[in-house]
Amino acid sequence: MENIAKNPLTASLNQQADLIIGQSFVFILTLIPDALLPATIKVNFTKATNITPPTGNLEFTAVKNKDGKIIKYTYVTILTVSDALTEQEQITFNVDTTPLIPNITPLEFKCNLKKINPDSLELSIDNVFLDTFNFKNSSVTNKTKVSTILTDKSGKTLSGVPIYIDSFRSNNLHECTIKDNNGNIITPQQFYTYDGLFLNSESDGSIVFYIYPEKSLSMVLDLRCSVIDAFDYIPATSPLFFINTERPNPMDSLREPDILGGFPGPLTSNTGEPNFYVSIDNYDNSKRGDYIVFMIKTDNDTTPKYSGYYVSVSNPNTELGQGKYSYSLPYDIFNISINYEFSYIVIFGEAAGSKTSRPYPVTYMGGAIYNPPTNVTRDYDLCKVYTSLGIGKAEIQPDTGISYDSIKRYLDNPSTPNTGLFVEVLGGNNIPGKVPLNSKVTLNVYIQSSNCNTHKSWTLPMPTQVGSQGIVSLSFHIPFDFLNKIYPYDNGGPGSIYFDYEFNIGNKKNYGEIWEGLIDTRPE
Repeated sequence: MENIAKNPLTASLNQQADLIIGQSFVFILTLIPDALLPATIKVNFTKATNITPPTGNLEFTAVKNKDGKIIKYTYVTILTVSDALTEQEQITFNVDTTPLIPNITPLEFKCNLKKINPDSLELSIDNVFLDTFNFKNSSVTNKTKVSTILTDKSGKTLSGVPIYIDSFRSNNLHECTIKDNNGNIITPQQFYTYDGLFLNSESDGSIVFYIYPEKSLSMVLDLRCSVIDAFDYIPATSPLFFINTERPNPMDSLREPDILGGFPGPLTSNTGEPNFYVSIDNYDNSKRGDYIVFMIKTDNDTTPKYSGYYVSVSNPNTELGQGKYSYSLPYDIFNISINYEFSYIVIFGEAAGSKTSRPYPVTYMGGAIYNPPTNVTRDYDLCKVYTSLGIGKAEIQPDTGISYDSIKRYLDNPSTPNTGLFVEVLGGNNIPGKVPLNSKVTLNVYIQSSNCNTHKSWTLPMPTQVGSQGIVSLSFHIPFDFLNKIYPYDNGGPGSIYFDYEFNIGNKKNYGEIWEGLIDTRPE
């Protein structure tokens, strides 16, 4: 096999990248020579079309190791794509050095111009809560995946697009470890006024990286993604919380939360209201932008767990204080008739650090009722529901029943955790009733029965690769354990189950039709 010599000159931009009309991007050249170079080396831009390279004294900067030896040369600039260009045009330019360096092959760039779907800049975070208490324990895999797929407005993926990612609190990004798909460390960089991650989308349009806690402190990452100058910051689907769940000394704790109607006796929703209201006492140095993260713990838990809910403080003077029930949470963060400790952790917005409250004992006895919203417009198709045999094998029609027999064949499908039901949502661009490609779809399930009144949601991206008819399938896996042992009412009537889904186009929320059926999953 012929050995191909590696070019000592490389660039941060893919040579056949998709570029977004109107965007600016940091352009970094790296020169790693295999021989001694002249004292002064300059960058030489040639054959530029539809882009204006910098002019003047474009010198490389030598980078030395701790022993003072030059290990590489770098050159950094910002290039801008004119917003007067169209998708029918291309950007071309070449880069080499002055003087010419032996073994260097000039870099030839031929970039296509695109218009991005700004919704595709929204980063998804797989696990929004990372417990930093055991971050040094090598047996604990404590990380989260952050990802998105960049597409144009027709759903086609965009390759090699330079994007910029940072956190609203930029210093916090330096307090964790970030790795790419191959395990290589990605280091936040500071260029000009930007301090964050400078990444390019992969050939399939994907942006994927992993974040690991580096310290035991508590903090929050408000990740946001931008195509510089083309689109402003698009926030991620959720903040990412790093929280040390170790219980502090009671003397160093905040006052416990106060649940409206929760004392004395068990907590009950007497009116069917799905949410309860919480009062958080004011605390020292409370400020706008603080996060209050709600935690729950049963007798079987060793440490508190994230409830799935948080609030961001807007006005401490009006929201915080005894008797001010400013925040609401769903009752179904608690299982019925189970003893819980309910608490919260304040993560200070202006700096890393947190305070934990004393726990509040809660035993929820039921009463809340969860229904799909009825005061919204539903323009998108009904989802399809299948038994545990899998998509396309045994569809359950609306207005019929889901039994234990429907969910028990989880061993016949390879899903982990065990899947009791499969739910399918169909997508396609410019097809009536179909969800646009790459939309982040949230599936909701609502259950009402004698022993279970609950609501749960899952969010997944609609795939971008369509079939011959321009349609693609998105599958949700509903866990067996979530569906098992749902009992009928005392009169023998089965419970009710509803599925619907929602997604955003820009700032507008869109809804699918409601799938409604009956449920009784008493084991055989």
